[in-house]
Amino acid sequence: MNQDLELLIALQETDQQLAECQTRTRQFATERARLETEFQAQIAAYTTAQNDLDAARRRLRDLELELAHFQAQVAKYTADLQRVRNQREYETAIREIDTAKKAVAQCESKITETRADITRLEAEVAARAPDIEKRRTEVDAALAANARDEAAYLAEVETIRQRRREMESKLSKVWLTNYTRVAKLRGGQAMAQVVNGACSACRMRLRPQVHSLVRQGIGIHTCDSCGRILFYRPETSTLPPLEKAAAATADT
Repeated sequence: MNQDLELLIALQETDQQLAECQTRTRQFATERARLETEFQAQIAAYTTAQNDLDAARRRLRDLELELAHFQAQVAKYTADLQRVRNQREYETAIREIDTAKKAVAQCESKITETRADITRLEAEVAARAPDIEKRRTEVDAALAANARDEAAYLAEVETIRQRRREMESKLSKVWLTNYTRVAKLRGGQAMAQVVNGACSACRMRLRPQVHSLVRQGIGIHTCDSCGRILFYRPETSTLPPLEKAAAATADT
């Protein structure tokens, strides 16, 4: 068989490997996303409790500031009461004191409720924390293993790419360009085996002269129908993987 044709067949098989490698490479990222998504779902209740706890603590601080403000008002209005000069000023001071004391009582009630919420949420967060820490450790270990596997796999992929570059360097420029063009047009499948006198990709029968030349390995020929580069191997009942892939994407 023509040496360029042999190289083209090997190049096609290598490109199929690299296409599969792209799928496998994406799977590493998909697995990382799955691990993190599952972890976030598992800690949703913990995260909610932690967020509620933070909000309750902020609310308590605000309420304590309000309480101090109203307590200061009570003190001020009580002092003002000692300086009233008539009944109207006395009644006004009494109303202001009463209003401030009610505000103090309301703040104290809310503070009591908020402190109870904080105690409950602290207990919930503390109870969930060990499981969350354990799961975080497990997920981090799985992510690290994923990264190691990916690095090792990418090293293997680079070896395949290097092998492909070596093939390219041995191919004639004309047929490398032709191969690249057809592969781009035909979904990566630039090669097609001749089976029973027909192109295995598009099923179109070959002209007798082309069929004869392909069988003899004389020159490099393309299918008149789909444009794929043709090659011949002793026919078997089952197509090898390369031709199965081509047939699966056959043009009609």
